[in-house]
Amino acid sequence: MSGGSHVTDGGRRSPLSWRQAWPCYLLAIFAALALAPTVPAGLARAVVTVPILLLAPGSLLLGALLGFRGQARRSFDAVGFGCLAAVLSALMLAFAALTLNAAQLRITATSVYGCLLVACALLATVTQLRLRRRRPGGDEAAVTDVLAPPAEDAGRPRGRALRYAVAAVAAGVVLLGGAAYGYAKGPRPAPVGYTWLAWSGPRIDGVVSVGRSGLTLPFQIGHEQSAAAEFTLAADWTGGGRQHQIARPVTVRVGPDKTVSGSLAIPQPPGGCAYRLVVSLTEIGVAHGQTWTINASVRRSSAGSAGCAT
Repeated sequence: MSGGSHVTDGGRRSPLSWRQAWPCYLLAIFAALALAPTVPAGLARAVVTVPILLLAPGSLLLGALLGFRGQARRSFDAVGFGCLAAVLSALMLAFAALTLNAAQLRITATSVYGCLLVACALLATVTQLRLRRRRPGGDEAAVTDVLAPPAEDAGRPRGRALRYAVAAVAAGVVLLGGAAYGYAKGPRPAPVGYTWLAWSGPRIDGVVSVGRSGLTLPFQIGHEQSAAAEFTLAADWTGGGRQHQIARPVTVRVGPDKTVSGSLAIPQPPGGCAYRLVVSLTEIGVAHGQTWTINASVRRSSAGSAGCAT
C-alpha cells in the first residue's frame, strides 16, 4: 500500500477503501466536530452533531474491543451495530464528564469534547492495529468491512451478537457506576457558569430592627465564569401595601472567577410596619438574562407592626 491506495487484481490502483481504514475516517469525522460552532445554533447544528456524537465514539469502542474479525462481524447487522454504538457513545459521554470531575477540571462542552477526542484517537489506533494484524500476508481484501452485508453462515451461532452486546453494555455500566461512585465520594469542582448573590456577615434570622441611624447589611456577588459580565443591582422594600425604592439601581461589572463584596445602607423604613427588603441582581447585555435575589425582613426599632396591611 502506498499513498492511500492499493493494487487490485487487475493491476490498477484504487483509493484506500472504507473496510481498510474506517477507524481513521471515523476519527477524522469526529475531529471535524470542532467546526460545529460555525454552524448556526439550533436545529441545524443538532442535525450535524448529534448523529456523529451518537455513532463515532461507540463504533470505535466496538472496533477496539472486538477487532471485527469475521466471526464477530457475522454476528452483527447494520441496525444492531448502530444501536449498540449509540448506547456505548452515551455511556462514553457520561464517563468523560465524570473523568473530568475526578481530575478536578471544569465540565464544559469543550472539555468533554476534548476528552472524547483523546479517547477516540486511542480507540482508533487500537482498532486499526487489530485490523492490520488480521490481514494474512498483507492481503488487504481480508479486512472485514464493518458495514458490509453479513455473510450467510448457518453453522455459526447467531447468539454471539447478544453476548457481545450484553458484555459491552455491562462493561460500560460497570465503568460508569464506578465513576459515579467516585463522583459521589470525591470533591467537586466549582460549577461552571454559576453566579450567586448572598448576604454575608452574621446570619439574618427573623425580623431585623433598624434604628434611627439606619443599618448596614453586607452581601457578596460570586461570578464563577470564564468571562466578565455586567449586572444591574437594585434594592427596594415592600410593606404596608406599598413598594419603596431604597436607592437607584447601579450597574456592576464582575470579572471572571471573581467574588465582589458590597454593603447596603438601610435607613429607617417608613411607618410602623415590618417590611420585606429585596436585593436583586439582573444580568444585562445578554438575551434572557437571569435574575438573582436575596431578602430580609426589617422594621423600625421603636414601632410595632400593629395595624399594618398584609
